Amino acid sequence: MIYFALDIGTRKVAGILGEHIGNKIKIIDAVVKEHEKRTMFDGQIHNIEEVTNIVKSIKSELEEKNKIKLSKVTTALAGRDLCIQTSFSEIRKKGEITKEDISFVEIESVRKACEQLSEKQKKDYYCVGYSPVSYFIDGNFIKNPLYQPIRESLKVETIATFLPRMVLESMFSVLKSSGLEIQAITLEPIAALSVTIPEDMRLLNLALVDVGAGTSDIAITDKGKIISYGMIPKAGDEITEEVCAKFLLDFNTAEKIKRTISENNEIETIDIFNNKIKINFKDFKIAIQDKVNEISKEIADTILQLNKKQPNAVVMVGGGSGLALLKEKIADNLGLPHNRVGSRTPQNILNLENLPEKLIGTEAITPLGILETAIFNRGLGFIDIYLNGEKEHIINLEQEIKVIDVLTNRGIDMKKLYGKPGNAITFTLNGELKIIRGEKAEHAKIFINNDEKDIYSPVKYGDKIFITNAKDGKDATATVEQIISQNDILTVLINGEIHRIEPEVYIDEKPANLKDTIKDRANIVVKKVNILKSVLSKSGFLMKDVEERNIIITVNNEPLVLKQRNFILKVNGIDATPESIVKDMDKIEYKETPSYYRIKDILKNIRKTNITVKINNKNYEIECAGRDIYMNGRKVSEDEFIINGANIEVKSSDLKPMLSSIFRVFPIDREKMKGKMLEIKLNGEKAGYTTEIKDGDEIEINFV
Repeated sequence: MIYFALDIGTRKVAGILGEHIGNKIKIIDAVVKEHEKRTMFDGQIHNIEEVTNIVKSIKSELEEKNKIKLSKVTTALAGRDLCIQTSFSEIRKKGEITKEDISFVEIESVRKACEQLSEKQKKDYYCVGYSPVSYFIDGNFIKNPLYQPIRESLKVETIATFLPRMVLESMFSVLKSSGLEIQAITLEPIAALSVTIPEDMRLLNLALVDVGAGTSDIAITDKGKIISYGMIPKAGDEITEEVCAKFLLDFNTAEKIKRTISENNEIETIDIFNNKIKINFKDFKIAIQDKVNEISKEIADTILQLNKKQPNAVVMVGGGSGLALLKEKIADNLGLPHNRVGSRTPQNILNLENLPEKLIGTEAITPLGILETAIFNRGLGFIDIYLNGEKEHIINLEQEIKVIDVLTNRGIDMKKLYGKPGNAITFTLNGELKIIRGEKAEHAKIFINNDEKDIYSPVKYGDKIFITNAKDGKDATATVEQIISQNDILTVLINGEIHRIEPEVYIDEKPANLKDTIKDRANIVVKKVNILKSVLSKSGFLMKDVEERNIIITVNNEPLVLKQRNFILKVNGIDATPESIVKDMDKIEYKETPSYYRIKDILKNIRKTNITVKINNKNYEIECAGRDIYMNGRKVSEDEFIINGANIEVKSSDLKPMLSSIFRVFPIDREKMKGKMLEIKLNGEKAGYTTEIKDGDEIEINFV
């Protein structure tokens, strides 16, 4: 397969045809032409028509000479158009770091990088990618923060890269007008670096300086990766302009002298007034020395700014790098030995076949790097992606393109990716701090060609990305009833009907009910209603005009106090007071009916008189037959009402118990009685059922 590489420089345009054969790159043909006019300044296209004409000319010449049709091309953008912003972002959190945390803090850092752009850049530039440089957990450097424990904060440093829309648009316009479609695109410093400093050399801390006509592009490598890019808008043309000013020459004449003069020759030429002049190398060196000092110092300062230290060495490429004086001054400004600043040429870098003489100098490094980018399909990864139906042109700086790159390119608001969890409610319940969490947020869902993915999923040319909107979680909401204990609510039976007894509720010292909504920072007090009179009141039974008095009587000369009420109040069948504690499922009886005492109500507390007899040598207690009751000296029945101050006497009856009463306590085995007679003896003498017995008697029972 034949590849077409095009390097549109400030002074020259180079077109190269090449193919990959075995382990070599074979150069099929190359055409290099200079701009007839200064149509480009500092690497930027200023005259699209003139640049289009020279591109068309090169394309046509290659097509005619090689009998092919060229429709796709790989090219490069000038490094001066690259804007790099370093920024930091930090989130505070406790727990474990998730992928969402990392993506959030990274994108926030990119957003801060965008904010650092000037107002004009914000309008004319767009982000083409970013790289996380370092992570810090609680202030400590960490290589990979995912799933790491965190106590306070996660911080990230990123390098975000921006490119002016005009750069791409002008390049698109030239190529489209020339009948070419971009197959791949890269940055000039990346193209130069890819062939000048291969991956195995990137372990060294090296600075690549591509000195062109309009710009000096810089790339820094260290520990196996490219860590930064930079440029200064000064290069060979400014040196040429110094020659013009010193010797009053037109630009093209001065450029020719700059390229051809050496210590061994003297050049004769004509100035702008047609005066013949001779220029020797000493005069030439004096003419350019101040400008070379200026450019070399700016290059060295930029290297130190990007690298933050002195590099191991500096590799010089580009047409302007041939000046020995420039290399020496860069070395001096960096404090490096002169042999640590040098040039690399295509012959000793790439495994090339059929390399023409026009491509053997350092100025051929960039176009050959573009060709290598085309052949090995690497570089910026310029692709078209559809995001929610709209086409996005994505440039990725030597990185695999992921969904997050597309989102950053579009400038997707973080709210469209991550919803906010609902606000929590914090309150106190009877002095104890409580928290009700808000609803979890629903993050945006990402689909690539209808398959659900995440923001780190890779994308390729033509992929269709669809992103749903994130949804914020609902704020927490709750009523008092939802936060109290069910033990605070009683269910009781009052006069046979079920009643639900709710607690007393106060919110911020104001009465409330169970249906009230809780507000954030509310102070809630819940008091359980379990006092009997309060339970009745909650159920609509108002204990009005209730009275209770003491009735004092004596029973067998012992004082006894009775409570007399004008109401009936019982819990589970037992008399209760208004202050009694009520439990769940208690049965309550309440009536506004006066209560009276009969003598039988107090007899249950008075034991009857018993006698002890011995039956078959075993003692048994026998209850006496009856008792006589006297109130204030008058014999009364057990149903007699008790009056206040009554003197009650309970006496044993004169009737003695009969022998038959023993059978209430002494069991008879009826099986033993079958076919036999019952013989009863009292104190050794035969006795009958009606014989009276007394305390201490001995009874003998036999079957005969």
